[in-house]
Amino acid sequence: MKKSLILSATMLTLLLGGCTTNSSSNQKESSSSPKSSTRTVKTSYFQNLSNSAKRNVKFTFKLNQDDTEDNTADPVYVVSATIKNSTNKNIKFDQSKFICVLPSNKIISDKTGTLTIKSGETKSINQLFQKMPEQGTLGEGYIEYLNSDNKLAYTKFTHNIASSNNLTEQKLITQNKDTTANSTNDDTDSSESSSSVENSSSSESSSTQSTTSSTALTESQARQVLKNWADSDNVDSFGGYSLDELETIKGENGNWSFVNDDGLSWGVSSTGKIHAPGDPMQ
Repeated sequence: MKKSLILSATMLTLLLGGCTTNSSSNQKESSSSPKSSTRTVKTSYFQNLSNSAKRNVKFTFKLNQDDTEDNTADPVYVVSATIKNSTNKNIKFDQSKFICVLPSNKIISDKTGTLTIKSGETKSINQLFQKMPEQGTLGEGYIEYLNSDNKLAYTKFTHNIASSNNLTEQKLITQNKDTTANSTNDDTDSSESSSSVENSSSSESSSTQSTTSSTALTESQARQVLKNWADSDNVDSFGGYSLDELETIKGENGNWSFVNDDGLSWGVSSTGKIHAPGDPMQ
C-alpha cells in the first residue's frame, strides 16, 4: 500500500513538472515570435508628388445641368469630382486651388478647406465648379490643381464624364495648345514685337533669358541628373527607397529636392550639382 502511494505521488510530480515545462516553453515561443512592424504612411500635398506618383492619382469629373440657373440662352452646369488615391502616401488638397482653364476665362473652385485622401482611398467633392458654360464642356479647356504643372483632365465630357485618362489623347492635346499658350505666355507677342523695333537691346534681353532658361532644370531633368549620379557612384538606393518613390520639392533658384519617407533629402542645384544627405553645406 505504501509503495502504491509513493508511486502515485511520483507520477503526479512528473506530470505537473511536464505541464510547467510545456507552459514555460509555450511562453518563450510566444515571446520570441516576431512582432509585426507598422510603417508610418507619409502625407504630402499633391503638387509635391513625383510625376510617377501623380499618375497613380485618378480624377473623374461629372457634369450635371444646373436648373437653378438661367438656361434660356445656353445650359449652365456644375462639375463634381471623384479622386482615387492609388499611391502609398496620404495626399492633401487645398480645395480652393482647383481651377478650370477655358480659352476665354478661368473658373475657380468655390470650395475651401483641406481634403485628405488616405492611401487606397477614394473621395468625392460635390459641385467643385459652378456656372460651367456649355462651350466649356466640349474639350477646349482643362482642369488643373494649383497650376498647369498639375493638369488633371481636359474638359471633354463624354456621357457627362471627363477623366484623367483623356490627358493622353493626342486630339485633345492638339486642340488645347492654344489654350495652354494663352494662359501661360501672355507676354510673348509683345516681347517679339518690340524685338523687331529694337534689335540690339532685344538681343541682349533674349540672351539673358536664354541663359536663365538653360540653367533652370525641369523636374524630369533634375531627376535624370540624380539618376546619372547614382549610377556613376554605384548608389543602389536612396536610403532604402527607389528614385520613383522620392517626393519632389521645387526650391528657389531652380533647385530641386528629392526626399524619402524618412526625411532624407538629395538636392539637385540648377547647375546639376548633387547634395546628398550628410554632405557639408557649401
